Amino acid sequence: MKEKDIIFLFEEIVKSASIPPFLLEGIGDDAAVFTINEKDCLLVTSDLMVEDVHFVKDWMPPFALGYKSLAISLSDIAAMGGSPEMFILSIGLPPDLGDDYIFQFKEGLKSIALKYNVALIGGDTVSSEKFVINTTIIGRAKRQRLLLRSQARIGDVVLVSGYLGDAAAGLELLKKRIKNTDWEGLIKAHLLPEPEVLLAQTLATSGLVHAAIDISDGIATDLAWICRQSQVGARVYQEKLPISSACKEAAAFLQMDPILWALSGGEDYKLLFTAPPEAVPELNKLAWEKCGKDIFVIGEIVEGNRVCLITPQEEIDITGKGYEHFG
Repeated sequence: MKEKDIIFLFEEIVKSASIPPFLLEGIGDDAAVFTINEKDCLLVTSDLMVEDVHFVKDWMPPFALGYKSLAISLSDIAAMGGSPEMFILSIGLPPDLGDDYIFQFKEGLKSIALKYNVALIGGDTVSSEKFVINTTIIGRAKRQRLLLRSQARIGDVVLVSGYLGDAAAGLELLKKRIKNTDWEGLIKAHLLPEPEVLLAQTLATSGLVHAAIDISDGIATDLAWICRQSQVGARVYQEKLPISSACKEAAAFLQMDPILWALSGGEDYKLLFTAPPEAVPELNKLAWEKCGKDIFVIGEIVEGNRVCLITPQEEIDITGKGYEHFG
């Protein structure tokens, strides 16, 4: 089964159990949502990183691994328009990992925890054949400003909060041990992703954004989640995909396609969101003035249930064709 099939399988547990009244959103979004009071809600999300699946120790420095393991969960809270507050860390440690490696991992984790002011409140440690890291983050959001995957509307434009494909390019450079100072930003994009916490809060506060998700598996898959939850389709225009010059240069050197990196490379951890077309000027202004960020329109929400890539030659169904964990 593919990842989405496994998720759908476990949704049966939700259907067979009684849902507590304080649960607003469960499976199907970037985080579960719990009621605190009439104005506020609690967000809870969990992420897993496994050695030789999500990272290889030969090219993933322990500091970066600690940093990234928390960054990817912070990105889920950001995608809901929330504020991260605390986290739980559980790790499986191989016996031969080494004290210095564990210390540097801790330093990376500490660095991003301090940057976003999130407190470690507990967890577990066990011995394991591979290095396994699980982070669970708890955050808070305003109920009326919550960003969900299920609120996209036909006629919305589809936007992203930065360049696509840089992280995938960085991964290829690391795998092939290629060093070039012009491409250091690509490697940093893969090793040290920056969750869009402030930008997401700004967008949520504006009240102009309808649906949102963070880009972890590539827009072909992540936009498909928005479409499924919102019961709509989407069109993405190839010529509008924001791809950095460094990414294009690296792709040419490696003889790879930067469009594929942008669509399915994954791990960009940018925001993918929808909004009415008339809101774009105000969103651009807010993103730049509050966060110094550019946002890009890449497509539109339409009727149907597919995500289609529009190229100069043809229309291609790319629904769910991002990174596949069980592919």
